[in-house]
Amino acid sequence: MLRLAIVSVWIGILMLGALALGATVGNGGGTKEGGGQELELTGLESGFIDVDGGKIFYERAGTGDAIVLIHDGLVHREAWDGQFPFFAQDHTVVRYDRRGYGSSPMPDQPYSNIDDLSALFSQLKIDRATLMGVSAGGGLAIDFTLKYPEKVTALVLVGAVVSGLGYTDHMYTRGGRLSAADYANREYMGTYWLDRDPYEMAPGSTAAREVMKQLVRTNPQDLDDTKARLVRGPERPALPNLKEISVPTLILVGEYDIPDVHAHAGAIEAGIPGAQRVIIPNTGHLVAMEAPDVFNERVTFMLKQAEFLGIIATQGVEAAARAFEEARAKDPEVVLFGEARLNQMGYERLSMGNVDEAIALFKINVAAYPGSWNVYDSLGEAYAAKGERDLAIQNYEKSVELNPANESGKRVIEDLRRR
Repeated sequence: MLRLAIVSVWIGILMLGALALGATVGNGGGTKEGGGQELELTGLESGFIDVDGGKIFYERAGTGDAIVLIHDGLVHREAWDGQFPFFAQDHTVVRYDRRGYGSSPMPDQPYSNIDDLSALFSQLKIDRATLMGVSAGGGLAIDFTLKYPEKVTALVLVGAVVSGLGYTDHMYTRGGRLSAADYANREYMGTYWLDRDPYEMAPGSTAAREVMKQLVRTNPQDLDDTKARLVRGPERPALPNLKEISVPTLILVGEYDIPDVHAHAGAIEAGIPGAQRVIIPNTGHLVAMEAPDVFNERVTFMLKQAEFLGIIATQGVEAAARAFEEARAKDPEVVLFGEARLNQMGYERLSMGNVDEAIALFKINVAAYPGSWNVYDSLGEAYAAKGERDLAIQNYEKSVELNPANESGKRVIEDLRRR
């Protein structure tokens, strides 16, 4: 009976996304990112856009490829203070308040968050963008991508939930900490989310918790869950259709987040081809707020890798090699891709008989990861497949030098020398 009594309230909370947050304190024209560095916003603009039966407030800054930040259900757009100025250094970044949050008025008629996001794209003339969403904001990003795949270049899903997958009693009661009567007491629920829930933040995230409290104190309407009763859900559940999503997808989940969120993250990873799931240590549900430096670093790498792999897919390996050389000329330490991912792509081409492209990819990997024995081993194998005996031996020898336990490499060297 408990589950039946609170299910409607809890579904409303989930639709609002009251399970996540990502913020640090900002100061208007500039803000301090997690490491304390002052970052100035360039080209900052703000205002309202018209949506069906209402309006929503937005902010935009920076130049370059677009990123749209989608907040969760507990706080408004300022939840992204730790990311908005950071990513605006290299991108056009938009954050906005969904209806009834921050500066956006409360709704008075049924509405669709998916349609509102589409209106944001249209009125701000955003052709395509990376969507970065927290909790139910991540669920919204997934639903939007399924409806408008041509508008999305990548997904960053933080403690996201996915429509079409249910929740356990443990989730509804927060491990037995909440009852139906608690859900009916709005004042109590406000203090619960801010002070008592063990999954929102890790035990040591005291500073982040204080920031969250301040955001809620200055925007009490954020906790008004009446807006959830007017939300129209997606036209079809996302879970059975995740396989349709083909963009690079990064899933971030806090170590201390509630088990159901980890289950949703696993389902999203299994459903979206090539999705990568990363568990962030010493954080709860509010990863971006609790560990902004780690969060921003992970996302930055993902965006760079997505761009680089996109060059390979659309322009070819030679163009990718040039892009890598140009990036290294500007920053000798820059890393544009993961070693394992590029190695996998090289072997895919090797298996199809495209030896020259495999060699080119392995050579890029060697330049990026010169301390890895495995990249030399792979390049040696590709040269051997092409019949380049001396180059094959040279690379296998380097592999064995870096890893004397590489017995397979030693045997290949002996076989090549006997030829």
